[in-house]
Amino acid sequence: MSTSPSDPARAATQPATQVSAAYFDGRSAKPYPVVLALHDGMLAVRGELVQRDTPLSELRVSEPMGSAPRLISFADGAHCEVRDHAGMKKLLAISHFEDSWVVRIQNRWRWALASAVVAVATVFASYHWGLPAVSEWLAYRTPDTFLDKMASGTLSILDKSVFSPSKLPDARQQTLRSAFERLVTPADTKPRFNVLFRHSEAVGANAMAMPDGTIVITDQLIALATDDEEILAVLTHELGHLSRRHSLRMLIQGSVVAFVASWYIGDVSSVAAGLPTLLLQARYSRDHEREADQYGAAMLKANGISLRRLADMLGKLEASHRDKSSKDNKENKQPQAKPQQQPSADDSVSDYLRSHPATKERIDALNNTTQ
Repeated sequence: MSTSPSDPARAATQPATQVSAAYFDGRSAKPYPVVLALHDGMLAVRGELVQRDTPLSELRVSEPMGSAPRLISFADGAHCEVRDHAGMKKLLAISHFEDSWVVRIQNRWRWALASAVVAVATVFASYHWGLPAVSEWLAYRTPDTFLDKMASGTLSILDKSVFSPSKLPDARQQTLRSAFERLVTPADTKPRFNVLFRHSEAVGANAMAMPDGTIVITDQLIALATDDEEILAVLTHELGHLSRRHSLRMLIQGSVVAFVASWYIGDVSSVAAGLPTLLLQARYSRDHEREADQYGAAMLKANGISLRRLADMLGKLEASHRDKSSKDNKENKQPQAKPQQQPSADDSVSDYLRSHPATKERIDALNNTTQ
């Protein structure tokens, strides 16, 4: 596109209703000097080799972009470049043309600043409130068949990386399953669940609820508990996560954020491949933990089990993970014959499984709840 300037002296001597421009016929890059004028709702384009009249309603005028020429586009692909901005403004005023409200706002710094603030606030509100609300809505409408396929793949990854078969006798495992199945839930319906036992030195004492209803509990957590009621208390908490579909909601939120980022970057295909990783790295929010605690507390009450069982286990788990973290840090500081390797995928998995924050606030809330 040509950027040939018009003759300022010539433009200054022209009537206010005429503007110099460069005309392009849409078939070649050659500019034709022309003069634009308005006559009875028509734009008249006059030049040595150009003579055309076009209704204003058939024209499209570009928005102002600094010192760049404004374009008047015709339906057949031709256009005019106008570099005389003052003359163009007068011509548009005579034609009663108005720029869009977006253009008018852009030319006023207060409105532009306000628009930027509104945009930032909208993004924040969408992420802070909108995305959780949408993820919750989707979580309760996701088919169980999809959840089964997704969770089976994730459990397979865990079994190959950080889990090994449980060392608990089958009879002991069945005793705990049966005891948990006999408990009544605080709601009319009980979320579907399947309790599995695994051994893992890397993970330590922990339990996790997967979107399909699978609850994995480690041998190390069983060993940490003083009695079976403490184990059942942990399972009621995990059932609370299943009841509110927390893991699926976190997965959906992470997937949406990853999709938007990948769409912006231009590689959307990587989202589907990263779903297992998103599930493993998701971390429950404080609200999710509070909801699971409340569900577990209500379930314990309904079955005549003291809420202190759950509070005591949270304290034990927190202490256990703190000791394990301290031990791992000491081992990492020991001199090594080989260069230290970068954190592996297994480390990320372990970080996720230790992400249930057994905070003093949660323990106090359980201890202060009326029995």
